[in-house]
Formats: sequence, C-alpha cells, structure tokens
Amino acid sequence: MNNESWRNWSREELDYQYTPSRWSKQGTPDEVIKHHQQWQAKEAKRVRESIECELNISYGMADDQKLDIFGANTLPRESPIFVFIHGGYWQVMTKEDYSYIALPLTKAGAVTILMEYTRAPKANMGTIVSEVKQGMSYIMNFAKRRESCGVYLCGHSAGGQLAAILLSVDWMAECMIPSSLIKGALLISGIYDLRPLVPSSINDPLKMTEATAKENSPITVMKDIIKQSKSRRIELVVADEDPAELRRQTDETWQVLKHAGISSNSTLIPGVDHFGVVENIIQESFQVTQIAIEMMGLNIGNIDKELKNTAV
Repeated sequence: MNNESWRNWSREELDYQYTPSRWSKQGTPDEVIKHHQQWQAKEAKRVRESIECELNISYGMADDQKLDIFGANTLPRESPIFVFIHGGYWQVMTKEDYSYIALPLTKAGAVTILMEYTRAPKANMGTIVSEVKQGMSYIMNFAKRRESCGVYLCGHSAGGQLAAILLSVDWMAECMIPSSLIKGALLISGIYDLRPLVPSSINDPLKMTEATAKENSPITVMKDIIKQSKSRRIELVVADEDPAELRRQTDETWQVLKHAGISSNSTLIPGVDHFGVVENIIQESFQVTQIAIEMMGLNIGNIDKELKNTAV
C-alpha cells in the first residue's frame, strides 16, 4: 500500500481513524458498543442452545486455543467448512460472542467453526498469528478426515487480518495437506496493513513495533497470498459506515488481488456500520450472508430442521 498519509497524523487522529464506533451513524460510540454487546450476547446464546454443536475443542496448549464447531454431527461429511475468526482489535470479544454466525450457514449446509486465540496483553501479535495457524492446521486435518469438499475462511475486523494471513500459508509444508483444500475467503472490514496502528492507543496492549506490525500485515505477504490463491475466490466487504481507513485498506488490497488475476470482488455494504455488517449475517437475506452462501455453492434449505438438536 503506497498511501502513507497516516504517518502525518497525530496519535489522536489515528485513534479516530481506526475507531469504528466513532464513525457509526447508529448512535454515540458508547451506545453503539453497548447495543452490539447486548445483542450479541442474547443472539449467540440462543443459537448455541438451538443448533447441534461441540464447544471448546482444544487445538493447542494455551487456555484460549479453542474451537466451537456447529453442525459437524448432523451435516454430511463432505459438507463445506466455514471458519470464522472474530475481531476486537486482538484484545476483546470472544468466539462465544459470535455463535449467531452459525445459524444461516449451518442452515445452508456448511459446518461452521469459530476460532478463539489468546488475546493481548497476554499474547503479542506474533503469538496470536502463530496460534491461529495452529488452529487452522487442526481444521485442515479435520476437513481432510471428513473428506470435506472445501474450507472457506472468514474474518471480521482484526479477524480479517488473521484470515488473510492464513491465505498466505503453504499448508502442505505446514501440515501435509494441500493448500487447495481452502477454496475461498470472505474478509469483512479487515485491517491489512497494521503499521498505522503502531503509534495509536490501540497498540498499547499489543506493543507492536513497526517491524512486527509489518511482518504480520497481509500486505507484506501478498505475494504468498497470490501464489496460494490462484484457484480461490476472495471476497472483500466493508461497511458504508466503516472508518475511511478501513474502506481505503479494503480497496487497495482488492486492487492488488485483482491486478494479480485472483478471482475477487470488493463490495461496499450500504446502511450498516462496522458492527451491523457482522450482526446482520444472522439474516439469510443479508448481502454478506448471501455472498458467503453463494461462494460455497450452497442454498438455504430445510437442513436446519435436522440441526435443531440439543447443544453439546
């Protein structure tokens, strides 16, 4: 990304440019955050109680290296697998907050996996990226055992950065499974260049240097993403009320992918903010939900009747 105007901004300006709640038109920053947290808690609990799921499966030694898997015991073994990585600036939020993501996706026929990782300040960025790679190795083996037709990555906000990094990995070298098992990705309001965060207060718990921020930025490994994604479809979406910097980063990342010949799209989602763009995935008719379902070659059907078993 050649646009480095952020280098001229003060810490206060960087905080503003990278604080989504301050860009929302849905209320004051405090109101927006409070609503988001309350809505997620209610809907996520409801979904966990209504869909067959296995919770807190360990994929590593750390306490937070856990997966929640929805629909694995109900859907056909060959079903696609949709992997969601949550945001929260690598510091807040948990996979439990996003269980509602599984509702329309399992209904359409995708086994849905939510990944947790150790957050800052307990972990730095290098550790977080390493853990997510470890989680993905577990999922790749899980997909291979099931003979899944394909794995699809999804990340929101900070999770978009982590999902994009996973697209750069040579999984044959990592876990002896072909990278081609990953068929596509849906990156939602992601951060693909971490360097602007270094002088901001967002970085206080992470303590990234510019060197570590660059090392863990998808833009740095874009050549590897392109190399590994020749046969993948990559969908980037960003909310109309997202910060201008997130919209810029999304567009610039898509331009690189497009010019490299990667099957990709960049979509601006109207009428929603940074939080609504993920909350509304619970709605089958929502544009982002439809992108995910169509990317996997699925349709909303009657599968959900089979899924309404008691949660594990």
